[in-house]
Amino acid sequence: MTKHAPLVVETLDDLNPTAVFNAERDQVVVAVRITPVFGTLDLDLVAAVVDEANRAGFALVREQPFRDEWLLCVFDAYEDND
Repeated sequence: MTKHAPLVVETLDDLNPTAVFNAERDQVVVAVRITPVFGTLDLDLVAAVVDEANRAGFALVREQPFRDEWLLCVFDAYEDND
């Protein structure tokens, strides 16, 4: 079994929100796996990543396919209006 980097998500088990979305970062890029056989995206997986980002104070600002295997999701931290 191979260990993935925390910013690469192939399954829900790969998602470690505390390692990915921490308060020290202003922006996070997460690669979400696209099924290679059918070229489909697991919407539950993407929704879980976005939900965890929102809980941690990050918003999805853009996404882009990468090499037909990944969906790159860029998250920015919410601005503090203190």
